[in-house]
Amino acid sequence: MPTQGHHTAPKWDEEKVRELAQYFQELEYLFQDCRVNNDHQKKDYAVCYLTYNTGETWMSVKEYKGKFTPAATHDKPEPAAHAYTYEEWK
Repeated sequence: MPTQGHHTAPKWDEEKVRELAQYFQELEYLFQDCRVNNDHQKKDYAVCYLTYNTGETWMSVKEYKGKFTPAATHDKPEPAAHAYTYEEWK
């Protein structure tokens, strides 16, 4: 997989929400080429190419880690019934 900032790394302009599906399609091609099969790795790669703030937001979604991660709340984390796959998360 290309490193963040490399000219071959997938990019998504957060101002162009409609292009999010294209970002995930680019990731899918890279996952196939680089033989990335693990769902957790796929989610990590999907986040690593984003801006810091967007990556933090995506990682706070319960499907990212398979559990609820409170973001600026005082709620107790709740265990998930299962770990979410990359497909369920995206």
